[in-house]
Amino acid sequence: MSDIVSFIIGILSIAGMITIHETGHFIVARMSNITVEVFAIGWGKALFTWRRGNTEYRINLFPLGGYCRLKGAEDLQQSLEQKHSSLSGEAGSLFSLSPLRRIPTFLAGSLFNLLGAFLLFIPLQMIDYEMFADPSTVVVTSDHPTLFSSETGAENAAARAGIKTGDTIIALDGEAVPHFPAVQQILAQVQQGQSMDFTIIRDGQKREFSVVPDYNEAQQRPIFGLTSYIEPVVTQIAPLSPESSVLRDGDRILTVYDSPVSHTLDVMQSLQKQENEVVLTVAHTDGSTDQISFIPEKDASGKPHFQFAFKRPVVTVTGDSFIPAISHALQETYKAITQTIFLIPALFTDRDSSQGTIAGPLRISYMIGEMRNSGVRSMLYLLAMISISLGVLNLLPIPGLDGGSVAMSLYEAIRGKPVRAKIYARFQTVGLTFLMIVMLLVITSDIKFFLGGM
Repeated sequence: MSDIVSFIIGILSIAGMITIHETGHFIVARMSNITVEVFAIGWGKALFTWRRGNTEYRINLFPLGGYCRLKGAEDLQQSLEQKHSSLSGEAGSLFSLSPLRRIPTFLAGSLFNLLGAFLLFIPLQMIDYEMFADPSTVVVTSDHPTLFSSETGAENAAARAGIKTGDTIIALDGEAVPHFPAVQQILAQVQQGQSMDFTIIRDGQKREFSVVPDYNEAQQRPIFGLTSYIEPVVTQIAPLSPESSVLRDGDRILTVYDSPVSHTLDVMQSLQKQENEVVLTVAHTDGSTDQISFIPEKDASGKPHFQFAFKRPVVTVTGDSFIPAISHALQETYKAITQTIFLIPALFTDRDSSQGTIAGPLRISYMIGEMRNSGVRSMLYLLAMISISLGVLNLLPIPGLDGGSVAMSLYEAIRGKPVRAKIYARFQTVGLTFLMIVMLLVITSDIKFFLGGM
């Protein structure tokens, strides 16, 4: 029943975002004196219809989608049937406007999605939330190359500058940092080639280091090579799991397969051996120590699935008041748009990455519905990100998408005369075929996801 509720919530949410997109087309089309023949929520058989002015409104059987049909589709069909060389629309038709005057209507759907995301980010910024406040003591990631897929023996930017695992950062460029999230927030703003001054404590002594980060061009972000040093103290042990019979809440892991461990990355690295039986030495909260062993459950791929977490400090962050929330919402919207743009090439070039990041309507619906269990803030964030993705991807210059229509209009404007009806029809046919193939692939991926277990 819970999964069904998740799907229903998710489908209705997606229907809302698509309705926002189509509303953008509708409003700007009407402002441009283009007749909107049909405004529909969903696909398939119409359940409810009503007419106002020249527009028929429909609520269709399948709510996962929608469309705004502009006057002009018949113009294309008539031009093909009558073998006219170019499109010439009657009054109120999309093709009665000059190419440049059509473009705002094509862009409006995506712009409304971006505006919708911005409006979702405002209440998100105003809600109090809890976050992990891991200590500002750090681990240098190049010390664990197998965990971070880096070259063995290669030092990252932090290591080259002299920072070591176990150092505690107390200030960055003179600004005090109370915990690791504050460190992340400051370091994320560093530009390519810019240095950052670290003030750290090592063995009770204060030291200064200047670090110039590496830079990930694809993701447009600096890479310092630091993560938080988290003590391997066990918590949230799943009931009835193999771990629950041997571990206690608050146990501190001392060794894994007789190898001493100082922090959680040490534990993860030692567990990479993937032995059938896990052997740990733990210190209990009463001061006693034990050597324990258990056989972990395995996931669908045969890898061990550990059913406990590590204890991490949590702090409550107070939400913004209204005016600061608007400013931060603008920043979040800009950040999300740029991140989405830089991720697009990976969808076409990085096969492994795209398999992990592309989700279809079924999986997205489920994910949105499941977010209700994580709180309103998480759900608002996911909806905003999906709205931004919908807006940005629709602007790609691909036939069948809004960006393709913009590209065709620009081509017609530069050319100085209407596009031939046959060329326009072929352009649209290629686009629809491409989109059908993509939809088939993502739905197949969704089905595999659900059959493989969630």
